Amino acid sequence: MTGQIDFREVSDLLRLPVKPLVSVVIFAYRHEPYIAQAIQGVISQIVDFPIELIIGEDCSPDGTLAIALDYQQRYPSKIRVLTGDKNVGGHANVARCVRAARGLFIALCDGDDYWHHPQKIKMQIELMLRNTEMTGCHTECDRLIGRRLKRNLHARSQQTRIAQGDAYRDLLHVETVMTATAIYPTEIVKAFLASPFNRRDWPFGDYNLALFASVKGTIGYIQISTATWRKMPGSAMNSGFSSILRMDLAAIECRKLFMLHYPVSEEIRRSVMRDANQRAMRSAFYAGDVEQYAQALMRFQEAGGTTNRRLHFFRLFAIRTFAPLAIIRLGKKFILLVTTKML
Repeated sequence: MTGQIDFREVSDLLRLPVKPLVSVVIFAYRHEPYIAQAIQGVISQIVDFPIELIIGEDCSPDGTLAIALDYQQRYPSKIRVLTGDKNVGGHANVARCVRAARGLFIALCDGDDYWHHPQKIKMQIELMLRNTEMTGCHTECDRLIGRRLKRNLHARSQQTRIAQGDAYRDLLHVETVMTATAIYPTEIVKAFLASPFNRRDWPFGDYNLALFASVKGTIGYIQISTATWRKMPGSAMNSGFSSILRMDLAAIECRKLFMLHYPVSEEIRRSVMRDANQRAMRSAFYAGDVEQYAQALMRFQEAGGTTNRRLHFFRLFAIRTFAPLAIIRLGKKFILLVTTKML
């Protein structure tokens, strides 16, 4: 990203570490109910190297800033708060926090997620220092939906494409690097921000960052759950079917751009596009978007996907006849039928 974003910093430079090894960055906006838990997860880390915590508070209309400032006063040797006079949006907030980071590594966490393992950073940094070719490292994670905690998300989903080692091709198929678990060398994150893969029109910045890191080196993975990913109303993936569809369509663009710059075999490219457009078809169905469903179906077929014409006729009929929410209320059997994988 180019240009400078005006902001103000609240910190005590005389008490902060001079050369932190890790800069932890928490991105916060309207996270009043959750931000304290996110901060506490960082403060509770057991490490034998200096770290700093940068809280990028994007002019929230609630009490998020007040909580962040209170923690900064309580832990002046660790915490820096970056904020401003107006909301600048997620991409700009990320950019100013990364520019301000002084550590050799950057660990990320959204303000509604939190770390629950006290040695998260220590384990990841030790792994990356032993393997200098690593340009990223992530871990297993839990997912909190309301009060229901799903432990070991990757293991529960039986994910066979967990990003590790030469992870580029696997990441093209599916995103398995959760933001709250990720650590990258700072130089990699800064290079990503200045690259054509940092697109402001995409409603995400984590998936393309993980892909960027995967083409620069290897990705480390620790099969221990260290962070909890919270599903909350209003987030990009929980704002309704149209938002999920927008995410899926942007992810298709993202994959195509990476494969243009970092080509893969034709067989892999077609497989990636089949998987991506199959997800877009499902999202378009739930969003009630006939046009996007038809386009995703066409791209799926162009990538060599085989289809069941009756199934697609039935889906298109359902989209035109029922409102998306009404479709869902028809029952689980109907949902299982219309979301069946392509035959």
